[in-house]
Amino acid sequence: MKLTALMIALGTTTAASLAGVSTTTVDFESGLEGWDGPQGFGGASYIDATGGNGGGAGLRTEFNNFGIAFTNSTNEAFTGDFTGFEEVTVSFDLKIDQIGTFLPVPRPFMLEMRSTTLAADGYPWASAYLLFDWYSQDSFSDYITLSTTFDPNSMALPAGWGGFGAEDPDTFEPMLPDGVTFADIMGNVDEMAISTLLPGFFFTFDDYDVTVDNISITTTIPAPASLALVGMTGLVGTRRR
Repeated sequence: MKLTALMIALGTTTAASLAGVSTTTVDFESGLEGWDGPQGFGGASYIDATGGNGGGAGLRTEFNNFGIAFTNSTNEAFTGDFTGFEEVTVSFDLKIDQIGTFLPVPRPFMLEMRSTTLAADGYPWASAYLLFDWYSQDSFSDYITLSTTFDPNSMALPAGWGGFGAEDPDTFEPMLPDGVTFADIMGNVDEMAISTLLPGFFFTFDDYDVTVDNISITTTIPAPASLALVGMTGLVGTRRR
């Protein structure tokens, strides 16, 4: 895991006290760091030492099921209360070698922020999710980077996001549980997932050969805490591989 902080040097104030942006990236060179994929009768997920973006390590799943999900419920950088931040960016690199048994089949890829704490009425969790797009092995030849930036304190679901944990009684579409807001989910994230199991859809069994790499989260502290940056004299950052 690479921890990168935006460090500002100002007078005698310590750089750490002025850190406004923090990025955590899991590139799987040092292990799973909380991330894992589907395991069991349908196949396995594992670190592919040379299958990552650029030839390094990546997290690969070869699995036959209705869908797949790469999840993290133990790494504090990707779980917990995000409402203390002004802005959050999540990104990851994605490569698809196969989806489908005989012919390429497109499947939805989404980022899902799950809260078992807010689950109700028999649902396993309540969640907010962003659908990036439907992809197959014909969509791109190598890795692509998917990224989203959002305000974790928004009461309403941001544009493009959906909710899970209840069902609209008229349309039967998935929705957030009654009284639960987007900010409520962001304040109680028990698990982050990169998943193809889009709520409201049913899928056939298919063969999946998918790798993710450089799963990254960047958080920005609220603007009032950043006022001390006025008059900054230097800016230092590091670049992800």
